[in-house]
Amino acid sequence: MEKKCSIRLLLLGVIVSAALSLSAGFFAGSQKSWKTYEERIVLLQQQNADLLAQQEAAETEKKFAESLKVVEPYEYILLEENGYVVVYHADRETLFAATDILVEHLPEDLQEEINVGKQIENEEQLYNFLENYTS
Repeated sequence: MEKKCSIRLLLLGVIVSAALSLSAGFFAGSQKSWKTYEERIVLLQQQNADLLAQQEAAETEKKFAESLKVVEPYEYILLEENGYVVVYHADRETLFAATDILVEHLPEDLQEEINVGKQIENEEQLYNFLENYTS
């Protein structure tokens, strides 16, 4: 009888041991699957964050590039040089024309505008100004 009990106990131990091994493997696999799932979520979240950051950077870069493309609302600017009115393009560097118009012969408010740079929108307005003030 003792032999039967010890065989049963041995058999029961083997069964329990096998069951524990199987369940440990099952749970380990589940944990591994779960961990892989969590890792995928974290990876997707990171990729999403990276894409958003890239999109924001691209939008910022686009806005910056657009801010550099400031288009002047005028084509010409009248300035005073050596007492005379000169006409420059809007960049204030490229001379368009020198005139024989003396600044001191212009109305005072116009003299002040020319001293800071009188903006002329287009060629038509420029020629109208020159016609009015050329002697």
